Amino acid sequence: FARARGSARAMGFAVEEPLQPFMGRKERRRSSAGKLFLGDHCDLRSSPEVVKLLAKHGEPPVVLFSEEVLKINRRGEAVPRIMLVAANAVYLLDAETKRARRRMATRALSCVRMSEFADNFLALVCPAEYDVLLVCSRKIEAVMAMRDAKRAASGASAGDKAAGDKDSLPVEIGASFVYAAGADATKRVTFVRLENGEVDTTIRDAT
Repeated sequence: FARARGSARAMGFAVEEPLQPFMGRKERRRSSAGKLFLGDHCDLRSSPEVVKLLAKHGEPPVVLFSEEVLKINRRGEAVPRIMLVAANAVYLLDAETKRARRRMATRALSCVRMSEFADNFLALVCPAEYDVLLVCSRKIEAVMAMRDAKRAASGASAGDKAAGDKDSLPVEIGASFVYAAGADATKRVTFVRLENGEVDTTIRDAT
């Protein structure tokens, strides 16, 4: 693989796009305020398994973003995964073998949902299949990479603001949100700030 940031720029991705879409709506952790966006945090571009995976799906050899995450399954269990954002899809890889456990085409994602607080929960909404709830310590960077990928997949350039806003990935922010944990399972994630400043998170069946 070529280095992630250089390759991404060459293909029209703006991996270091500013965070204006979230400023004023999304509370940020102090530790994230000056965090440098590096993109491929798991160095997947040098993984033979990932090289084969991207080639198999006709993907360009570019890793826009990678990070170790936890996937919350429909039983509420946290399963280690590696999140990979490529040019045409988001992949959830087995944390040990790096084999793909889930592939979501970028075009199939309708929106991303997150809380208004400083937490790490992130829901990817995929109406054609089912959604996925992740715990990701770099979720703002992940969202920016997915927004760039969807905008590029739609044919809009990173500098075309009018087309970019229409074709990018919407971000829904609130004190709670719902997601489809399976074909017949809808969950609600609720966030409440406690008196000590911490954020309490609960996941229950939606009613």
